[in-house]
Amino acid sequence: MGMGHAVYKTTDPRAAFLKDMCFRLEKRLGGEAWCRLSTAIEESALAEFAKRGKTTIKPNVDFYSAPVYHMMGIPHDLMTAVFAVSRIAGWTSHIIEEKFGDAQEKPALYRPSSEYVGQYCGKIGCAYTPIEQRL
Repeated sequence: MGMGHAVYKTTDPRAAFLKDMCFRLEKRLGGEAWCRLSTAIEESALAEFAKRGKTTIKPNVDFYSAPVYHMMGIPHDLMTAVFAVSRIAGWTSHIIEEKFGDAQEKPALYRPSSEYVGQYCGKIGCAYTPIEQRL
């Protein structure tokens, strides 16, 4: 599996790390109940999935990122941007692999479903223009 493309049959280890980070931040900051609320939602969802026979559906790394972002002081209207920025390298590498790098014939699921509309500079790359020289 490539970078940014993690599908786990059990709990996503990154989610377990973020969950732990959530509780450590909560303890350090004191008073807020974001992690306990998130855990209650997680447990309720897992119980509902189990009732429906969906026992392999587990929270991924993104589930606990919202309370962690909140406790880090990241404004709520920037959380989606932070989410996207953290994935740009993975999304870009998937596009390059799929379009230009001898990818497998029927690629695994890439997220998000997108179509590159920029101008590709070839396998060697584009020339960098310093921002001061751009129009």
